Amino acid sequence: MPDSDSAFVIPVLSKETLFSDWRSDAKAYLRRNPGMWQTGRSARGILWGLLGPDVKPLVKQHDDDPKALWNALEFIFAPRRAGARFNAYRTLTSIRLREDETLLSLTGRVSAAMRLFKNSRATEFTLEKADEELQAVVLLMALPDEEHYSVLKAPFEQSSSDLKVSDIEVAYANHQAFRTAQKEGDTSQISPISGLAMAATSSPPLPSSSAPAAAPPAQSSLICAGCGKSGHLLLQCFKCLEIVGLPGPTGQRGAAPSKSP
Repeated sequence: MPDSDSAFVIPVLSKETLFSDWRSDAKAYLRRNPGMWQTGRSARGILWGLLGPDVKPLVKQHDDDPKALWNALEFIFAPRRAGARFNAYRTLTSIRLREDETLLSLTGRVSAAMRLFKNSRATEFTLEKADEELQAVVLLMALPDEEHYSVLKAPFEQSSSDLKVSDIEVAYANHQAFRTAQKEGDTSQISPISGLAMAATSSPPLPSSSAPAAAPPAQSSLICAGCGKSGHLLLQCFKCLEIVGLPGPTGQRGAAPSKSP
């Protein structure tokens, strides 16, 4: 490195770094070393060296393509979308005083996290949207940090649309119904992500030509995970759909248990 660069601090991107600041510093650093970009290998190595250990796993698949790597960083850290704001909320609320840390340093980390949050808001973001989104974020953060809940939370963490409490309530009801069905061995229930009827989660073995086809489960054996009654599924339950503000299924009333002929 030339002597003129000896006092230049190499910018390293971490999850707590304000991306817009890092991007400006990284571009300035790269312009100071134009000769280092003579080969693609050099470019990859330089850009990769500007990433912190908590960021590298997020873009590992692009480590051999500097342009794709830069685009991936832009997509993850720069977008003004709900998922980015959710992660910014989580960063803000997870800040704790570190051992031997000064109050000045703690204040600096809080300020940086707040800038990251503000940077994720769109220009048309309103106070009304902020109130709704804050409730949704609290709901998501209140869910346990367990593997089966990650399926429920992941779509919202990457969401490009506004976070809404009603969407989370519907997803949670579907998720609980799916878990209940899986415990009972029924793999034909609704998806915890989409809330739509889905095929079996794992492909069952194909029946042989000599084996009799398995009979479909009787409707009376179906148990609603919402109200606990038999004869219908969650998305056919008027009581549960009314709670989350969705219209009931057409052509049915009450979703009462089916009576045997």
